[in-house]
Amino acid sequence: MQLFRYIKFMFLWIVVLNSSYSAAMDSVNYNNTNSSHETIFFLNDLYIHNPIYALPYYYTFSGLYDDNVRAETKFQFSFRIPVINIQRRYFLFFAYTQTSFFQNYNHESEPFRDTDYSPEFYLAYENPLTKLRHIRLGVKHTSNGERTARSRTQNQVLLSLKIDNGRNQRLKVGTVLQLWTWLNTHSQGFLHDNPDLVQYRGYADLMIYVNYSRHLFEAKVTPLIPNYNFNYNFFKPKFTLGYTFHVSQNIGVYVQYTNGYGDNIYEYNIHSNRLGIGFRFWQNP
Repeated sequence: MQLFRYIKFMFLWIVVLNSSYSAAMDSVNYNNTNSSHETIFFLNDLYIHNPIYALPYYYTFSGLYDDNVRAETKFQFSFRIPVINIQRRYFLFFAYTQTSFFQNYNHESEPFRDTDYSPEFYLAYENPLTKLRHIRLGVKHTSNGERTARSRTQNQVLLSLKIDNGRNQRLKVGTVLQLWTWLNTHSQGFLHDNPDLVQYRGYADLMIYVNYSRHLFEAKVTPLIPNYNFNYNFFKPKFTLGYTFHVSQNIGVYVQYTNGYGDNIYEYNIHSNRLGIGFRFWQNP
């Protein structure tokens, strides 16, 4: 029965997100072909924001805590909607990302051990025809929805820059740099829950990607800029490597490897070493 429930859960998840992805691609295709200079003040399009993926087998090589088991499922969905769209170049977006860790191989309770909730608003300039693909400036909140000892929260003002070679349709190489500062770091703000979070998460991250034909390679390090106000010798990064093989119009086989601190916000000060395999909705870099 447990295996049947899990298969049904994954099947429904694929069907729902595949429908969402198709709708998102329709919106992207519409925006790429429509040259109207109108200003739109309502929610009329849906886009993928961060990667949408599911890793049905996500294995922990590092130490465990609580009553967790080594194998679990990690999945993430993410979308963004333009609240204001000016000339198809200038936007005000609302975005939301949710990342969950499901202990479906834990025969004792099968809990969702952690979930990160990340809503954000940001202003954006986006142009897929230039090397500078986007400039984004916004506010982002991330929390795990827990209380008391398990509560984790952060608030950021984020600047994101994306640069792509933009010349070769078969081979694309690009980078995304994010810089941020922190909001509500006083004693009654989010640091009340996690007083040393800034020390671990720093002020920037960097992602580099290479897309060749049906292959997508990604490498990310965070933080790129540590917080030296605490300790000049303190640097606790997280490295993420990803590989996607494009198998159909919408889906790719996805492998993700993470090593470092902060695989989710609850683990911002916990080191983990994990490898997962699953699928991902194809998103052109």
